[in-house]
Amino acid sequence: MRKKLVSMLLVVTLVLTMAACGETSDEAPDGNQNSEETGDDTQPEGEDSQDGVGPEYVTAPITIDFWHTFGSGLQAEYMTDAVARFNESNEYGITVNATYIGNYTTLRSQLTTSIGAQDNPQVAVLGMSDILASAGVLVDMQPYADRDGVSLDGVLDGVKTSMYYEDQLTAMPFARSCTLLYYNVDMFAEAGYDSAPTTIDELVEACKAVSEQNGNYGFEMLIDMSFYQEALLRSLGSEGLIDEDKQGASCLDDGTFLQMLSDWDSWIEEGWCVAPTVTDGTNNMYQMMYSGELAACFASSASLSTLVEYGKESGVTIAAAPMPTYSGAGGVGGGGDISIIAANNDEQQIAAAWEFVKFLMSDEEVAIRSEQTGYLPTSEGAAALMEELFAEDNNMRVAYEARVACEDVPGCTQRSEWQTQAATAVSYVIQDKSMSPEEAIEYLKSMLQTVFY
Repeated sequence: MRKKLVSMLLVVTLVLTMAACGETSDEAPDGNQNSEETGDDTQPEGEDSQDGVGPEYVTAPITIDFWHTFGSGLQAEYMTDAVARFNESNEYGITVNATYIGNYTTLRSQLTTSIGAQDNPQVAVLGMSDILASAGVLVDMQPYADRDGVSLDGVLDGVKTSMYYEDQLTAMPFARSCTLLYYNVDMFAEAGYDSAPTTIDELVEACKAVSEQNGNYGFEMLIDMSFYQEALLRSLGSEGLIDEDKQGASCLDDGTFLQMLSDWDSWIEEGWCVAPTVTDGTNNMYQMMYSGELAACFASSASLSTLVEYGKESGVTIAAAPMPTYSGAGGVGGGGDISIIAANNDEQQIAAAWEFVKFLMSDEEVAIRSEQTGYLPTSEGAAALMEELFAEDNNMRVAYEARVACEDVPGCTQRSEWQTQAATAVSYVIQDKSMSPEEAIEYLKSMLQTVFY
């Protein structure tokens, strides 16, 4: 079914491309069609657009650079294929050079440095894009979307949070995911559990039983403060890691952070929950799932294809379920956006970058990306193209439905630094065992002034 979906979508894309190149109409109903839609690829050099108003089109072959976070496995394979599809099919002679940089933090850091050195790319995948948007270095894509009739009405509500900065469209939801529970179906069944837990109480009960039954670890959770821990804090009634007014962290005073951390610490002390390793934590956790040393874990929906497929190769049946929280199945959304870099780039480079972004965010390409990587569709149109897959693949359906129910974590310029401070405090308790949960809370309270005021 997976190969069938990709083949079908590639045919759709090819037909659309051929239709665009074969038609010669220069009419633009409602003033919204661009040259790709009408087939008019003969833009007069020097004119901004078909009607002389708005951003200019690409007028000559051009090469642009794209920095991304798709480093290995199925994600890297997708990125290589997607860039090749665009380079071979776009009508403007645009060539995209794609480079894997690292995770979101690494990419954002290197991008900031490259902007200062005037050696930055034109397009990048960003986590917390508002940090760079606040510095004025990202392109407002709204004029391009308006010119080309690109409607954003179908974008799912949960992923819209980071798209706009001060009414400018500075990011598009690209590699989006949500928190999920992954569990070893056979181990849970052997312990008497035929379905996944939906609350923390149920998770504790089931994972303890599985651990006792199999002599392995029942559960693991990585330290990712704006993802798994954020979801747990919210389910306890907190505003989250950062207050909605972005002025502080009331979770330190209302007892929610202490409860979450104390519970987690006690699970590890009881022996059925394993602490994440300090280095290479994600890969080590996954390897434990494949080997049967671990029965369940929280992980991103972006890992769906990897965990399920590699689990099969190891003889392990891994299934996905909504993330259990204190108040029931829930979670939060996250992942990366794609943005165009305004700094040090001219109008032709930006115009070419927009064509690439528009291609990557088309419903057809979003569906291909979702099917191949586990990142989830971010538009109603893409989800509609995947209905047959959802009917056949319960894990993909579960992940999509969980994502639709999740809201992104609100961004702010302090989040990155506060997330780092919170992760450090949690690691002192969970990994180092050098602090008690109460001491970690006091440490974070002492850092509030540094980060927020």
